[in-house]
Amino acid sequence: MSGMISAVITVCAGALICSLLSAFVPEGTTKKTVALVIGAFMVCCLISPITSAISSIDFDAEPVDYSEDQVSTSDEAYANVVIKQAQQNLEQSLTDLLAQNNIKISECKIVLAKSQSNSIIIGDISIYMSNEYKSRKDKIGSIVFESFGAYPRITFI
Repeated sequence: MSGMISAVITVCAGALICSLLSAFVPEGTTKKTVALVIGAFMVCCLISPITSAISSIDFDAEPVDYSEDQVSTSDEAYANVVIKQAQQNLEQSLTDLLAQNNIKISECKIVLAKSQSNSIIIGDISIYMSNEYKSRKDKIGSIVFESFGAYPRITFI
């Protein structure tokens, strides 16, 4: 933005100087010569900010090294979104399932992974709950195993 302001100031100052100079020049061949010089001066005033702006641009950009691990295809990105949404849905389902059995949990985390056959598998289930449910640990484990096919890691807080 400061480059634009300096360009406008340069052009306005050049136009003001040229108009004042042309007002004091007598009629005749001198006027034509001065008009030619003033025109060349105005062109220089217009070109000067452009050339300084172009010279300040750095064209020495370093090539970006993209490794295969950092680049994901749209299929991989979509699969990651699906896994994330499935994880949220399963965590909500687990919370609701335990609430139906009068078990209130503080938090649950389900870790999902994508298998080689592009199916989603449950890697780990962690449940965090208060100490009052310590006596029902086996029942909670069996409820979760029946519904999700994996035994949870239950942490009492």
